[in-house]
Amino acid sequence: MKKAITGNVESEIGLCSRIEKWLTMVLLCLAGSLIWWLPYFQDVYYVPMQDAFGFSNTQIGMLSGVAGFMAMLTYIPGGWVADRFPSRQLMSIALLISAMGGFIFAQVPSFEVCLVLYGLWGVSAALIFWAAMIKATRNWGGRDEQGKAFGILEGGRNLNDAVSASLFLIVFAWMGSNSEALATNINIISSTIMLMAVLVWFVMKDTATPQSEAPVQLVAFSRVKLQGVMKMPIVWLLSLVVMMTSWGMWGTIYFTPYATVVYELGDVWGGAVGTSKYFVATMAAVIAGVVADRIGIAWSVLVLFIIMTAGFLMLAIVPGSPALLPLFLIIGVAMTLAVYATRGIYYALMEQGGVPLKLTGTAVGLVSVIGYTPDWIAPVVSGFVLDAWPGATGFQILFSLISGLCFLGLAAAIIIYRKYR
Repeated sequence: MKKAITGNVESEIGLCSRIEKWLTMVLLCLAGSLIWWLPYFQDVYYVPMQDAFGFSNTQIGMLSGVAGFMAMLTYIPGGWVADRFPSRQLMSIALLISAMGGFIFAQVPSFEVCLVLYGLWGVSAALIFWAAMIKATRNWGGRDEQGKAFGILEGGRNLNDAVSASLFLIVFAWMGSNSEALATNINIISSTIMLMAVLVWFVMKDTATPQSEAPVQLVAFSRVKLQGVMKMPIVWLLSLVVMMTSWGMWGTIYFTPYATVVYELGDVWGGAVGTSKYFVATMAAVIAGVVADRIGIAWSVLVLFIIMTAGFLMLAIVPGSPALLPLFLIIGVAMTLAVYATRGIYYALMEQGGVPLKLTGTAVGLVSVIGYTPDWIAPVVSGFVLDAWPGATGFQILFSLISGLCFLGLAAAIIIYRKYR
């Protein structure tokens, strides 16, 4: 009888543990999606944002560039912070800061104020949020399910992006697709982010316990960890993989204005191209995570870079014409699959490359500083190119550049495959 009771108790404890584990992943996915909604607002609302704020391509590129630059400056200290404090608290604070900035953004402020807001979003996402989320995900997956963990995270984030973007776009169209509708959407997004901050704080289970060394010891220990991480070849190779994938992601972001301007789809249908991208990305990341655990992370990344390089080259060659819209959509789907599948699994290369779990935050910080430089370079370069060469020509030049950069990512993927398979 005692054995039966004990067995039932253990079963209930196991069930509760599984529920807590998956609830943590759900919150990671939701929070990991929403933290980027405001700094990447132009992903879906590029042309409406130009109309409402009166910004040029270059100015919108500068806004994204400021967010990316401030993020780059804070990724390494963000890794240190993630190694010292609970992920739950860090993620919640970052979400709260993002939401407060969003309410100001909804007032359609001046370009100068927007620069400050984008810089604030970059700091909150990189210094406080990003490494904490990556570390929590790596803890979630354990030693044997890293591809699955990061695939689910990326897929879940993209699924939330897809559902949220669809709902917000419906509201935007229903309210008239004007400046007032855009401001309402920004307020809704900001309110949703604030709600998520509360849920993460009170519901999410901490994945690690903060350490309690003295402040002087923390600085020294952090320096030692950084030096150790810098000696790992996988960290530098992974940085290149992340960097070139980020260029690919920025290429997909410009699918929305490309469809709106060159293929003459209009604001709502152009936004629908950006929204549908997230549905494709959801499927790509989850499938990539499962498949990569079976055939190898490094091999999967290598194949995906081949697809990215070839796909962007095709977009650069194919003339922009409304008659060729079906071909653009096919290539766009393939590019989205490749880019977001790679994003879904590349951090799993840390396990394959032998990065110790205790150095995850520091490694992510260093990789992010290098790997996410396109977040402040790509939008500025892209905005300049599109203003200098209006119409289809500008997009073709941009896609040519991205194809060449993806080829460099392919070279890094080949080295990783040969060294760590």
